[in-house]
Amino acid sequence: MPGIDEKDREILRILRSNGRITLTELGKRVNLSPASVKSRLEKLERLGAVKGYSAVIDPAFLGNFVRALVFLHFERFDEGLGPMIGDIAKLDNVEFLYIKTGDSQVLIKATFRDTAELEEFLKSLKRKFGRNLKFIEANLVVEELKNCWLADEDASRR
Repeated sequence: MPGIDEKDREILRILRSNGRITLTELGKRVNLSPASVKSRLEKLERLGAVKGYSAVIDPAFLGNFVRALVFLHFERFDEGLGPMIGDIAKLDNVEFLYIKTGDSQVLIKATFRDTAELEEFLKSLKRKFGRNLKFIEANLVVEELKNCWLADEDASRR
C-alpha cells in the first residue's frame, strides 16, 4: 500500500492483537516516541488502514447462542440488490457480510438468540428478495476454532 512502511505495519500488527495499548507502550514496542506513534496512527486512520476500535464480545454474553453462515443464491445478481444487501449489513446481529464469487453470491455470518430467531431471519430474507432469491443455504456453526479478531501476537512473526 502506498504511504505505508514496515514501521506502520508493525503498529498495525500490534493494534490487531491489542487495540487498548497506550501510545507510550506502543511507542516502546516499535522504538518511536508517543508523538510519532500518534502521528502514524492518525495517518493510518485517514488511509483507512484502521477502520475503528472496538471490543470483541462473545455473542453468548449478549444472549445470542446460535451462530450461522448464510449463503444467498440469486437468479440474477446485479447492482440493484446493493441497497437491500446494505440493509442486511446494518443489522446488529450480522457479524460480516461478503459479496463473493462461486455458487452463492452473498455470505452472511450472523448470531441469533435461538433457532426460531434464525428461522425468522431467513423468512425475512425471502420476503426482501422475493423470486430473485433462488435459495438460501444456512449452516450452523458448531465450534469456532479461530477468530481473526483475536490475533495471537506472535502469529504474525511465524
